[in-house]
Amino acid sequence: GMAGMHGSYAANMAITECDLLVAIGTRFDDRLTGDVENFAPNATIVHFDIDKVEINKIVHADISVNGDLRWSLPRLGEKLAAHETHLADRYSAWRQHVNSLNQAHPFRTRDLPSAVSPQRLLEEIEKQTPGDTIYVTDVGQHQMWAAQFLPLNKARHFLTSGGLGTMGYGLPAAMGAKVGKPEATVVLVTGDGSILMNCQEFTTLYKYGIDVKVVVLHNNVLGMVNQWQRLFYNGHCAESVIRNNPDLAAIATSMGVPGKTLHEPKDLARAVAGLFATKGPALLDVFIPEDENVYPMVPGGKRLDQMVLGGDAPC
Repeated sequence: GMAGMHGSYAANMAITECDLLVAIGTRFDDRLTGDVENFAPNATIVHFDIDKVEINKIVHADISVNGDLRWSLPRLGEKLAAHETHLADRYSAWRQHVNSLNQAHPFRTRDLPSAVSPQRLLEEIEKQTPGDTIYVTDVGQHQMWAAQFLPLNKARHFLTSGGLGTMGYGLPAAMGAKVGKPEATVVLVTGDGSILMNCQEFTTLYKYGIDVKVVVLHNNVLGMVNQWQRLFYNGHCAESVIRNNPDLAAIATSMGVPGKTLHEPKDLARAVAGLFATKGPALLDVFIPEDENVYPMVPGGKRLDQMVLGGDAPC
């Protein structure tokens, strides 16, 4: 699964404990590595990349393969196939160890009786959408929750600006995905900060009948910035609280895109069903707790095994 700053406990511990790390087309950015000097400290690192500049730029590769994956990965597959009968037995204990870590520390958000859980919301969306749904995100907490709780097992079915941090990316990207693949279900997962960056494009959805379903995780803060400020800056929440947001459902409706608002957990399944039953583009504005945090979290400059797991306690 996903590793790094908000990656899974199992993935981060696997990187920390492994003796061999095969990196395929990764640039080892700081969101992945944490404390780069102590990244995968026990591992022989093998780095495949088409761009020679990326090799040894941040993390030293003990073995590097500079070239197109279209020829290099099949060659690797041929080598592994020669040892396949032995590999399953040799690494079964390691697989069991990593799986047990995943079971012990799964991704989760709080279940509060009076508020919608981001986890339950995203799980309900997945439940009510087909397996080839294209998910698009903006930037922030909702982006990390989407990566944690939505299925990421098909190419070009999870569109996000990643570490570029481009708020406002989501709605235009979702439009492009729907126009490019009109037969697919396209869902934009966004935040109340990000959606306001390009909300004028609701008029484009309406004008051209572009069927994008928009789900806003609405917490009245710039979530990721606010989380950092609360956890690491003594609660000095500078310019990250936006409680005077306009009515997002009304904004969408005024531009021709039907909008609904959800506050109560008991109405979750019905509200999501209503969103997808709406013909054409539609918006569901879901209010979530202002103080909900994304866990695990690797604080800046810390090792991957120095995660904060919840309750603001380090692992």
